[in-house]
Amino acid sequence: MAITKNSLVLLAVGILMLGAAVLVPAPASAQSCVFTRNLAVGSSGSDVYCLQNWLAAQGYFTAGATGYYGPATQQAVIRWQIAQGQAATGVFTPVRQLAPLAYTSNSSGAVNAIEDAVEALEEAWDEVDDAKDGSDRDDAEDLIRDAQQSLVDAMKAFVAGDYSRAINDAEDAQEAAEDAIDEVDGDSSNGDKDDAKDAIEDAKDALDDAWDEVEEADDDGEDVDDAEDFLNDAEEAIDDAEEAYDDRDYDDAIDFANDAEDDIDNALDEIGEDDDDHDDDNDEDEEDAWEALNDAEDSLEDAWDEVDEAWEDGEDTDDAEDLLNDAEDELDEGWDAYDDQDYDEAVDHAEEAEDLIDEALDEI
Repeated sequence: MAITKNSLVLLAVGILMLGAAVLVPAPASAQSCVFTRNLAVGSSGSDVYCLQNWLAAQGYFTAGATGYYGPATQQAVIRWQIAQGQAATGVFTPVRQLAPLAYTSNSSGAVNAIEDAVEALEEAWDEVDDAKDGSDRDDAEDLIRDAQQSLVDAMKAFVAGDYSRAINDAEDAQEAAEDAIDEVDGDSSNGDKDDAKDAIEDAKDALDDAWDEVEEADDDGEDVDDAEDFLNDAEEAIDDAEEAYDDRDYDDAIDFANDAEDDIDNALDEIGEDDDDHDDDNDEDEEDAWEALNDAEDSLEDAWDEVDEAWEDGEDTDDAEDLLNDAEDELDEGWDAYDDQDYDEAVDHAEEAEDLIDEALDEI
């Protein structure tokens, strides 16, 4: 039996048809929004543009449609979610949130599992295509055949409404596809995988030790608020690392684990327990920049809350939202400068963000 990529393409199209949702902006309009992915801050494209227009037609979005999912769109989605009695996450998840499909949670899980399997199969195909002929490639092709068959079984189970079976078959397909990748990737891939696993485990161990030290400092009467904030950031970075690892993005997993280690070092710096990893002359500037950026982020979050309340009270908040979007851009540039160790510039961007936030609040 010859392996053809067409069968995989057809399966992928089938998944998109299962996972897609359709929103009609208004009964009298011929335009419809087709969604095949989750949308969140940072997303962009025609689907975001269409969502913004639909939210505007429903009275939830007051800014002009741009095709970029920024804070204003996030707030609009939150308003819509609250009105629908849904969790106010600010993330638009069509498979879970749109009525036309009327999926149960089990069926949504089946769709997600099948989509993950398709992505794994596509990656496996690319790896096998690039691999040299030999026994490893032959074994990988056998595994791809197994993965394809399991994926077909998952599709059949989904159509039959047996979502638990669909999830199990899809997971089998994903596992076989990943095994195929391992067959042709060789020692290099395994090395990256092992490095990522070690980095995550090291970060977890360091985090546990750091929490112990912070708790001791707290018992001694020290102010540990900033240290705890750093450790909470480290926990989030480790979660991101584990997700990247599960997605086989081992380089990203290592980067996230390293970010966690940096946050842990910063936490220990706050209570004077860490060896100096930075130039002493730079410590004060770095701390000033960090505090300025975090203060600005706190101010921005509070401002969005006030603007949201004003919008609910019927006020015109368009100008205020534009100013807050500009403030968020300033903060992004500030964090970039911080990462580049240009702490003076980071403080300047933080101060500019604070000025924009004040202007936004003046508008309401």
